[in-house]
Order: sequence, then structure tokens, then C-alpha cells
Amino acid sequence: MELKLLRDIGLTDGEARVYVALLEIGKSTTGKIIEQSKISPSKIYDVLKRLIEKGLVSYIIEGKVKHFRATPPHKVLDFIKLKEEELESHKKEFKKILPELVAKENMANSKFNAEIFEGNRGLITVFDMSFEESKKGDIVYAFGYPPYASNLFDAYWKEYHKKCDNSGVIRKVIYDYDTWFLKKREKRVLAQQRYLPKGIVTPSWVLVFNDKVATIIATPEQKVCFLVQNKEVVNSYMQYFNVLWKNAKIGA
Repeated sequence: MELKLLRDIGLTDGEARVYVALLEIGKSTTGKIIEQSKISPSKIYDVLKRLIEKGLVSYIIEGKVKHFRATPPHKVLDFIKLKEEELESHKKEFKKILPELVAKENMANSKFNAEIFEGNRGLITVFDMSFEESKKGDIVYAFGYPPYASNLFDAYWKEYHKKCDNSGVIRKVIYDYDTWFLKKREKRVLAQQRYLPKGIVTPSWVLVFNDKVATIIATPEQKVCFLVQNKEVVNSYMQYFNVLWKNAKIGA
């Protein structure tokens, strides 16, 4: 247990074993440490050096022979605090270069503009993208929303719409007729909602946001999303959306 925790806070396996061995045997020469920790003789001095640098081992020289001792266990907390400070510093530095990394990612994404997501978690990843990549005043479009998907993601969509309302993200949604009347629809501050005429059934639905189009199939047997990043494709689907929007009935 001790070894695992020491490894979890950043010590190597060898460092953890040597530190625990020194706690157990007290002041010692390398011979006893090697025997107790099972560390290779060729590696023991390197491991001890690193532990000394971390403030977890000290040494004295008696008769020209080095004797090593583990510092008190509470010193491990000092080591953890130092790691936390280093992580905070790294976090600040990373934030500085984050825009540059995002720009590189966007350049890479422009070369690979099609992805497939599967399963509930895969679909939720795409839904999250539609919110995370939208800013105040942006519009997320959705049409052809089937009843099964409404039941499957009901709890998720409630939270999704709350986040969008709070962030100023507008939604324009066209439901299937049966989906609309599946339950009492809530009024949403920044959502414009309509539904298709009775008899039109769509086993898949489409989500359009920014420069992406997500075609989603969510049935008991299959849950998959085809995500395409391309402005021309977005423009094509927006023409479909606009035709449907004009012919859809106004909901809440």
C-alpha cells in the first residue's frame, strides 16, 4: 500500500522501495539497503541521489563510509506541496501556449474532416462539442429528432439546454411529430422549437453547428454519429433546414 501511494505521488518504483526500506532499517550503508529494497547494486547510488534531491533521504560520513537515512515521513508532504507548486506553474505556462496548440489542432483537423462516434458516450461527446464550440449569439440547429432518442437522452438534454440558455447559445430545433407530443415540452429561453407534420418519421437526425454537420442514428440496436467538418456541407444542410423550418409547425 505504501509503495503504491508513493508511486502515485511521483516517486519511481525504485525510489519508493528504497525510501520504505530506509524507514524500516534506519541509518544504513548501501549493502543493507540493497538487501532490503531488492534494488540492483548498479542502480542504488542513482536512486539514492534522486531521493536526496527530493529531500527524502540524507546521509552522513562515518569513517569514510556513507550512511544513509530516510527523512521523517512528514517530509513527504513537503515533497507533495512542491509538486503541487510545480504543477501550478506548469498550468500557468501551458495556458500561455494553449492558443498556439489549439491553432495547430485546427490546422490538423482541416486535413481530416470526417469522424465517426459510436455508443452513448460517443454521441454525448458530439452533443458537448456543439455547446463547447459555440459562443454567445451562435445558433445550433437540429432537425429530425426521433422519439427513441428523446427518451434515451432526456436527462442530458435538460442540462444541455440550461447551459445554452445561461451561455447565450441559441437553438433552433425541429422535432418529429411523435417526438413533440411524446411529453409536455418545456419552454426554453433561447430555443425556438417546431415540429414536422404528422406521418413524417426520421430514424436519424441532424445537428449543425459552426462548420460541422453531425448525422446521428440512435436506435435500440445502433448508436452512431457521422461528423463532417466542412463549410460547403454546412451550407447544403442549412438549405434543407430552412425548407423544413418554413413548413414545420410552431411549438413552445
